[in-house]
Amino acid sequence: MAGLRRLRERLQRTQVRVARPIQMFGSDLVRVADRWAELEEFIGHVKPPATQDSYVRLFEELGRLHAALKAVWEPSPPEPLDDHKTFGQLRYSVGFTRRRLGPRSEPVVRRMRQLTGELSELRKGVELPFAPIHGDYRLGNAVELSDGSWVTLDLDFVRVRERLYDIAGALSLMRDFPGIATSLNPGAQSGEWLDPRRLLDAYESTAPEPLTRDEHRWLPGALALIPLHWAATAGLVGNNIHEAESAMTAAEAWWSRRAELSS
Repeated sequence: MAGLRRLRERLQRTQVRVARPIQMFGSDLVRVADRWAELEEFIGHVKPPATQDSYVRLFEELGRLHAALKAVWEPSPPEPLDDHKTFGQLRYSVGFTRRRLGPRSEPVVRRMRQLTGELSELRKGVELPFAPIHGDYRLGNAVELSDGSWVTLDLDFVRVRERLYDIAGALSLMRDFPGIATSLNPGAQSGEWLDPRRLLDAYESTAPEPLTRDEHRWLPGALALIPLHWAATAGLVGNNIHEAESAMTAAEAWWSRRAELSS
């Protein structure tokens, strides 16, 4: 918490707006039960609508955030647990889910294992640049102020890892908004076309560096890996095979568009 506080203070000196911590009971940090807590200022805002213009702006703001994080980063905040990191962890989670959910999960587990193998093959020889990232960037954590500027919320998952994780995460979460039917929104039935290249161009217009060839190559894998992770860990959070099957359907939908997404 102290590291994140220092990071927010440094970000205040950039063009990126973030919530500032405020004192309560005369202290910066207080104990709540057996945990530490802090209070952030309230920033009046609106959640941007799930439209093409909002998503283009979202990716422009993500580029600005990455530039600001790079400019002020100091290796002081402890790194959070990163359970998306290795394929070994993913295979362990799949095995645990199979044991937890029982024989009825075998069909979806076979799909998990097949996709895990295909993704691990694609990942070989790919070198991805690491950078400080937000870790949960999406509409709702990037919101609009009354003057038209945007503010970034929820820095709890800020960390150093593959830069592409932030980009893939923002793209994958777009499927939560059914008004957008695109190649980046598997399963949607109607809506507007949103070209992924337009969003990547928006990001690169403000980012410190453009995406590398390997980042373009790995993008469909990074997109598929996010719902695959949720499918693989279904046994850790409950006994719902339907949730695992739904996540796998999303992962396979991203993977089926790999030629388009990596072009």
